[in-house]
Amino acid sequence: MDKKLEKYKNAVLFFAKNLNKFQLGKTKLAKLLYYLDFISYRDKKKTVTGTLYYKQEFGPLAKDLTEVIGVLVGENKLEVNQVEVGEREKNEFRAISDYDEKVFDDYEKSLLRKLLNQYGNLSTDVLVAKSHLEAPWVKAKNGGVLDFEYAFDIEDFDPKAEKEAKEEDKKIADAIKTELAKA
Repeated sequence: MDKKLEKYKNAVLFFAKNLNKFQLGKTKLAKLLYYLDFISYRDKKKTVTGTLYYKQEFGPLAKDLTEVIGVLVGENKLEVNQVEVGEREKNEFRAISDYDEKVFDDYEKSLLRKLLNQYGNLSTDVLVAKSHLEAPWVKAKNGGVLDFEYAFDIEDFDPKAEKEAKEEDKKIADAIKTELAKA
């Protein structure tokens, strides 16, 4: 059994189980997997799913996402329904079975929860726009493979970036207090 494939399948099930059909379509699922792998690579120099990502119109897309979804449907672990939303068709996902969290290490479990909490309620459009601002997507050619070496540009859940942001916020707050005290 391929350990990376099992993690890939269980990450899909994790998001499908924890996000309702209105929150999770294929494009948003692709972004969540992108962040899972690129943030993991930034922090640990290894991905969770072992897949490649390509630059597509709506942001990074996992190479074999459609196939993994098909496998999960074939295993009766995932249900996919196509619905029309405006002038577009959207896939809605519903996990039929639970994900196996034992396939993930503690770091990966924590990252999955952080992604769910931070991005779960964001619209797909916001995640697409966010991914379009980051180096992995910007530096890739249309249709080309995204380079994991650019993962450093993703600051989410990065303790160093968070510390720097807090220090900058404190400097700004102190400057405002100083200016207000002069007035």
